Amino acid sequence: MALSNEDSTTDPYGNHYFALFIGGLEVAHFVECSGLKSTTTVFEIEEGGLNTRVHKRPGQSKWENITLRTATVASMYLLEWRDAILMDNYSAASNRRDGSIALIGNDGQTVRRWSFKQAWPVSWEGPSLNSGGSELSIETLELAHDGLTVSSS
Repeated sequence: MALSNEDSTTDPYGNHYFALFIGGLEVAHFVECSGLKSTTTVFEIEEGGLNTRVHKRPGQSKWENITLRTATVASMYLLEWRDAILMDNYSAASNRRDGSIALIGNDGQTVRRWSFKQAWPVSWEGPSLNSGGSELSIETLELAHDGLTVSSS
């Protein structure tokens, strides 16, 4: 069966164009994102007299920290957010923010969105500088959060 070019839902999406939104505002585009992952602890229960299998039951679930790598830009938004945590303002409600990472298709429309709750910047790493290089100046930001949901828009 041949696939029609008109049926774009069967075509895979590239992973090269995505943006970070905080509180509904687009704050940055990134060159790399990792940590969009959740895991659940597995409890194994061995039943006496049952030697053919072990019962597996779910335990607590957790989410990985999200790591974002971006080219250095003029905006200080993300650095100011990190600085607020460094100044011991973790408990301030304004420093824990909801947001999302949107994968954007070639047509400019969002095709997948990973939304997170109550995020705060765990770490920031500045670029490696080299006067003989021609690469982009890359910064890394790591976000802890209280949960991740995935949607198609």
